[in-house]
Amino acid sequence: MVQSSMNKPNLIDRNQQVFSKLRASLMSSQVPCELIDEVVEVQPGITFDRGAMVFCEGTADGLLACVISGFVKVYCPVGDGIRTLVRIAVPGDIIGYQNYLDGKDRCARLFEAQASSKCSVALFSRDRIIRSLEKLPARNLVHLIEMMNTYWSQELQWFATLLSLPFTERLELVMSDLAIRAGAKDAEGTVLIPVLGHEDFAEMIGCSRPMVSRLISDMMDARMIARRGKNYVLLSKWAFDCLHSVDRSIRSRSHSDLDRTLDPEHRSSPIHRRSEAAA
Repeated sequence: MVQSSMNKPNLIDRNQQVFSKLRASLMSSQVPCELIDEVVEVQPGITFDRGAMVFCEGTADGLLACVISGFVKVYCPVGDGIRTLVRIAVPGDIIGYQNYLDGKDRCARLFEAQASSKCSVALFSRDRIIRSLEKLPARNLVHLIEMMNTYWSQELQWFATLLSLPFTERLELVMSDLAIRAGAKDAEGTVLIPVLGHEDFAEMIGCSRPMVSRLISDMMDARMIARRGKNYVLLSKWAFDCLHSVDRSIRSRSHSDLDRTLDPEHRSSPIHRRSEAAA
């Protein structure tokens, strides 16, 4: 189910919060002010229920989106109905930009996106961004190309590093990344706000669900993680050393952000205080 929600004041407030964060991020990367003004506007918010498809593979609608609230799973279909969970998009992330040229030389969507929770996204037109880029001086375009090269180099480094690790360390890396980007610090440790199951983690690290279940059980026995309702908690003894092997300066927040609690609007569901064993 998809519905427009611009008549809700709280969504407008969330738009402004997320776009303010996006504007600050673009400015810190020295993106020209003209392009920021073109992109960072309060766009109409479109709400998707949990499980709804936000973007489908192969479509050529020319749209990108910024996640305003909730979480979105970004998948890479690999054939025969199989797909790989590439990323959990959090508020402030841009989705839908990966593309390829189809048989008609159109920019078609390479990945698909599915709502992991009830979420709201703001849509952008790719053509509008291109028209803005065409107005920029050559030196600004060269700088943007350098930034894009850095970004995709870090993306490649992330997946190359992930694939080189044993499954236990892959899971530690993925959980640490989620804690940095979508975690809330409390007295026990860091709560992973997205509600994820063993199958989700299995898709993210490229192993079977039984293997992930065993790895998570081992982590719980070692008091590294715990369950609180439907959410996982990385306990205080959890080490984030695994993130030192990859440069996440563009894709993630700094470690100091772990000391701040996410805005309640960004939480996908209430979190119960009582820790319990994994089901």
